[in-house]
Amino acid sequence: MVGLPQHRPTPPSRSRPGPSGLRGRYARPMGSMLTTLKLPLPWDEFDLPNPWQARSTVLTTGEPAWSWSDGAPDLGVGECSDAVGTTRAGWDLDHVVLLVPSLDETTEALAVVGHQPRLKMEVSGRPTAFFRIGPLLECIESPVRAPALFGVALVTDESLEVVALRWRSMGREVGDPKPAVQPGRRIFVVNATDAGLAVMSPERAVSRAEASDREEELP
Repeated sequence: MVGLPQHRPTPPSRSRPGPSGLRGRYARPMGSMLTTLKLPLPWDEFDLPNPWQARSTVLTTGEPAWSWSDGAPDLGVGECSDAVGTTRAGWDLDHVVLLVPSLDETTEALAVVGHQPRLKMEVSGRPTAFFRIGPLLECIESPVRAPALFGVALVTDESLEVVALRWRSMGREVGDPKPAVQPGRRIFVVNATDAGLAVMSPERAVSRAEASDREEELP
């Protein structure tokens, strides 16, 4: 599986400034939260703890599944037991990518567990919505039969060039860092993995003009 799909935002109707155009990125969300995420990614082979504790979610290795604090949304995604992880300074989970056959049905299922979309845009021409479930959940309408966990994007304070070089020395196929769609951020993609994996630089404050060039935000 290749890396995460690239965002192609639609022209905005309105926007407000803030990190990546999302208000209160680390504000505590209401409703059930994602507590554990399992993906076929060997975190220890990327010089990360396994399991490892991100800001609000533990990432561990295995067949795609997740666990939520107060019950998972009814999307047919496999569920797993909560795991206990070790933190890694300077690293966090930026967002989780979920491919879905119907964005409307996914939005309804997430509303049941207390979440409304924070942002709507297009990813490679596909309708997409973002939800704050601890990390961001990026739901992309795709030609899949059932919702499927595609992968994750991490964020690090380390230089992306340094991380890419280190991972290449460990035998990983890593793309060159390049500008991300989000203003002021950069990203590289890891190829030849069993789940999508990308690493991003941290957010920075953006101007209203920069944000309005890229995003359509809900009122």
